Amino acid sequence: MKPILIKTISSPSRSFSIEERITPGFTMPYHFHQEYELTAILEGQGSRFVGNNISSFENTDMVLVGKNLPHHWHNNKDEIRPGERVKAIVLKFEDNFNGIRIFDLPENYQIRQLLDRASNGLRIVGDTFGRLVSLMQSLLTAAGPERISLFLTILNEIAVSENVEVLSNENCAPARQNNEQDRMNRVYEYIMSNYLQEISLSEAASVACMNEAAFCKYFKKRYNKTFIQVVSEIRISYACRELIREDSNITEVCYQSGFNTISNFTKTFRKITGVSPREYKTKVKKSATSSVGA
Repeated sequence: MKPILIKTISSPSRSFSIEERITPGFTMPYHFHQEYELTAILEGQGSRFVGNNISSFENTDMVLVGKNLPHHWHNNKDEIRPGERVKAIVLKFEDNFNGIRIFDLPENYQIRQLLDRASNGLRIVGDTFGRLVSLMQSLLTAAGPERISLFLTILNEIAVSENVEVLSNENCAPARQNNEQDRMNRVYEYIMSNYLQEISLSEAASVACMNEAAFCKYFKKRYNKTFIQVVSEIRISYACRELIREDSNITEVCYQSGFNTISNFTKTFRKITGVSPREYKTKVKKSATSSVGA
C-alpha cells in the first residue's frame, strides 16, 4: 500500500485548521501531506504507522507529524461493533501563515526546533497529553487573536516538554526515498493483511524481495524491533480489544489473535502488557465497575 498525497484546501479566513472527528473507525488512508499535523486520539485503539515506526495504542494517543511524513491510524479489526467509535481532534498547519513565516521569529526559536524534530514523528505522553487535550478543545471554539495565542501555546507546550518520544528513526518522506518507501509499504500491507492468521517470516522477506537473513537485519534497523515483535504487539493490541468484551473467552481470543498455543499467548501478553490475559480482563472489569459506581 503506497501512501497517497492528500492536498488540503486552505481557507483565506483561517491561518490553520482544527476539527473534531467522530467516526465508527479510522477512515483516513495511509497518506502524507505538506502540512504539519497534531492528532489527538481521545477514543479508539489499534495500530499507528508513522514513518518507519509501527506501534499499537489503546484508548488515547497523540502524535505530531512533520511535512510529507507518511502516517496512518488503523483499527485492529475491520468490523467495528455497535456503539464503538473513534474520537479525535486534528490540528493542521503550514510554515507559512498567509505569507507570514511566524515560526522564523526569534521568539519562536524553540517551536522552530520542534517542527524540525517533527520530521521523524513525535508522540506526546504523560501530563503534557492532558494539558494539550484541554488546550485543543478550547481552540476548537476560539476566535480572533485568542485562536493564534492558543495555537502557539500548544506548540510551545510540546517544545518545552520532556514527555515527547521520537517515533521514526529516519526521514521517510516519499519524494526522497521512493524505493525504500515502496518496500516498507509492501511489508506494511503484508502485516496488516495477515497478522490474525499464520504469518510467515519467509513470505514477509519475499514480499520485501530479500532473503530471510537480510530481511531480519533490514527490518530491525528500520523499525528498532524485530518483525516478530511488531506482529506480536499488533496481535496483543487486538487481543486487549477483544478481552474488554464481557462475554469474551481467553482461549478463543488467543486463537483469534493469531497465536497457536495458550502458553505462547500468555507469555507474549504478559511481556507486552505486564499482566496475564486473565489479570487484564479482571482489571478492566473492576475499572468499569468503579466507573459505574462513581
